[in-house]
Amino acid sequence: MKRFILLVLVMCAVAAAQPTCGPESIRGTYAVSYLGWMTIAQPGAAPVTMAGTILGVMSIGSDGKLSGVGAVAGMGPVTDYDVWGTVEIKSDCTGTMRMRVKPKGGQDKGEIEIDRFVFLPEERAILTTIVDMGPGIYPALLGTWKRISPVPNAANW
Repeated sequence: MKRFILLVLVMCAVAAAQPTCGPESIRGTYAVSYLGWMTIAQPGAAPVTMAGTILGVMSIGSDGKLSGVGAVAGMGPVTDYDVWGTVEIKSDCTGTMRMRVKPKGGQDKGEIEIDRFVFLPEERAILTTIVDMGPGIYPALLGTWKRISPVPNAANW
């Protein structure tokens, strides 16, 4: 009986130590940075690989909607973008972001960027990688989103 009680106590401690995440866990405003490489393959042309960086500010609401701004460097002049989309997070703190990106003052091309992520509750940070940036773009970018406020704030520059 003592062993059974000890086993139950150990299992409860293990279960309590596991983080449980949901939309409220990731709500807030984040300083965002990505660093890595992108390969662009246009039909009829040789693929081109270049370093790339992204810096931005994003907000995530309790409803799973995200919005913000970002600047992309590495593919010519630094370009500012408006960003909006959705975030889905599972109870194990992993998830997917689907974002639309439009150059400031430009047209929305309807392409969706897809990121996979892990939320680190104690660090209040998201580690992410871009898995899809649209046709002909092959990213190898690692991103860090650091929460700077628990409140989703509008971001612009």
